[in-house]
Amino acid sequence: MQNSEVKRDIELVGAIQKGIAETDGVVTEIGEKLLDCVNLLRTEQSDDVFMALSEGIKNLDYLMEFVREVRKGVEHLRLRGYDISMEPFACWDDSLDIFKEMLSAFESKDWVTLSDLIQYELPQILGEGRQGLSAIRDRLMEL
Repeated sequence: MQNSEVKRDIELVGAIQKGIAETDGVVTEIGEKLLDCVNLLRTEQSDDVFMALSEGIKNLDYLMEFVREVRKGVEHLRLRGYDISMEPFACWDDSLDIFKEMLSAFESKDWVTLSDLIQYELPQILGEGRQGLSAIRDRLMEL
């Protein structure tokens, strides 16, 4: 490998590590805010609750975009010969159907289904997702 390619790889590894570190708390915050919305949604259906819920779902979308970008970076590093497992992304892949179901329930104003998905499915998804991102960050530290 040429020095410029190695330098770019090092920069990419650093950017992925930094992004994952900064995202760790955000994942928890997104989950907590959505759970707060669900608790309010079960008792009231005000504009404030709907706005907060809409913001939470948008934040989930941004989180998934971040995960897609991390995946692209890891795939690039793998193509360059680095030994990094793609397994930590499996939990995010598995969650796509739940996220689509949440969006559909939101759009159709099916508040019971949306509340149940957020309360019973989302915490596990976000927990496993955080662990997967942490595993990637840890592996990158070993390179």
